[in-house]
Amino acid sequence: MGDSTLYLALTLAGFTMVFGTRHLDATERHEGLVAAIAFESVVKLLAFLAVGLFVSYGLFEGVGDIFSRAQAVPVLASLLHPGSGAPFAWGQWLALMLLSMLSVIFLPRQFQVMVVENVDEQHLRRAVWVFPLYLLLINLFVLPIALGGLLIFGAGRMDPEAFVLSLPLAHGQPVLALLAFIGGLSAATGMVIVETIAVASMVCNDLVMPLLLQNAPLWRECWG
Repeated sequence: MGDSTLYLALTLAGFTMVFGTRHLDATERHEGLVAAIAFESVVKLLAFLAVGLFVSYGLFEGVGDIFSRAQAVPVLASLLHPGSGAPFAWGQWLALMLLSMLSVIFLPRQFQVMVVENVDEQHLRRAVWVFPLYLLLINLFVLPIALGGLLIFGAGRMDPEAFVLSLPLAHGQPVLALLAFIGGLSAATGMVIVETIAVASMVCNDLVMPLLLQNAPLWRECWG
């Protein structure tokens, strides 16, 4: 585990040096990168929707059937009614909602895509409705898949994060599981690529280069 983490860190560092800080321009744009990220977002969405439809209408008789069966299981029914057993943690819920909303604006990768990579302000008009629609679709089958996995595998017997892969594999659908894996891999690589480029550009342009330029006479004396 340690070696794999080291190799991953070295790979990301190499990627950052090759692609992240090629130019000392804070407004450098990567239109090909944005097109690739948009494509992987579509792949991720289609893969998740395919798994959600398979679970909802292939393994069960629809979303309503999943929720009705979950209501019959006391452990799952308590998840659907969080205020029944113990007081609902409104403060924690509101804090997570606030952090989630702020992350859309303040995360480096979000700022990179929304501001730095934006070549036309008119694109914001489309993003106003496309982005919320995408979030709605990508989360449409989260609860059906989670509840379906808990109904089939049982609570606590398998990591819920693996339901997207384990449910198709357990029911003889390796192609669908491969599609889900490709969707998850594309999402992870897209996030890593944009994040490394954004952070590398920010660190180089806003920290390293101002420090070097501010101490230019000292560097001249040191290097003759």
